[in-house]
Amino acid sequence: MQIEDSAFSPIRSFLGEYVVAAWREAQGGSPVLFGGRRAGHDISDRDMLIDAKILVPTTPSELRTWPGHDWKVARDGHAHFNPEKTTHIALVALPEYMPFELVDDGGRVSISTIYKDAQIFLVAVDEFNDLLDPVAATAEGWRYLILETSWLHRHRVQ
Repeated sequence: MQIEDSAFSPIRSFLGEYVVAAWREAQGGSPVLFGGRRAGHDISDRDMLIDAKILVPTTPSELRTWPGHDWKVARDGHAHFNPEKTTHIALVALPEYMPFELVDDGGRVSISTIYKDAQIFLVAVDEFNDLLDPVAATAEGWRYLILETSWLHRHRVQ
């Protein structure tokens, strides 16, 4: 069976959430990982309600239009985050080369990969919401928010 790389997309999303929860735990926190299939935050850790998002490299065409903007994050319609449900956005850059290994022993499936070079950028939700433009996004059909690389690196925590 051939498995296309896109089939692992949900696993990348979970891995982004897991990497953030593991980082919080390493910082002395007590995170609870809920996952991303619900409204609001993916991770709760004391007074932090964190929504983890996977960063996607911008395309060559996007880089020509927006030099110095190496990453983007999916946010359909640039909808604002509810500060009562989310206090922080964790933007996660997974390693460029991240092969997945799938083992099926006839009833148990295991999927493994290496994520040690993942980077985490933590942004307060109010600051992130300031970047979003729901009116223009709706008019233009924007699906992604393209991020300035220098701004992103000011928020790096891992």
